[in-house]
Amino acid sequence: MGKVGRFYHEVQSTTDVSVTDAFSGANKTDINLNDCSPPIRGLVSGAAYNGRLEGLIIRIKSIVNAPTKLIIKVTHADNGTQVVIPDTEATIALEVGSTTEGGVAYKFDFPYIHTDDELHIFYKTDVATSTCTVDALELYWSE
Repeated sequence: MGKVGRFYHEVQSTTDVSVTDAFSGANKTDINLNDCSPPIRGLVSGAAYNGRLEGLIIRIKSIVNAPTKLIIKVTHADNGTQVVIPDTEATIALEVGSTTEGGVAYKFDFPYIHTDDELHIFYKTDVATSTCTVDALELYWSE
């Protein structure tokens, strides 16, 4: 019997990324969609991608000067061109009892096909002179 329904995969990054109030090449996370869990047998990082981008969860730490939103831009090229998902914002939810740590979540439900699996997630805050650090992210996609 063939596949029925959607099969979900997760791509994680735990590399700290410093974020300011402007998009820049230094404020991004580079991911390969095929570098996922559970792994897909026979699929390698860099191979063609055909799936649906579902959502993204981001943990934030070291929040300074009270930004209220984290804005992301997802591109195929690492220089910020070939936009896949345009500027999208989410309200920063502070952790209970904290003013410097929190998180955001985004829902996409977006079909995406490309000759490779490379994506770049750029970040910026919504308040001038505010900063934070992206501590970790989990990107979910389905086939």
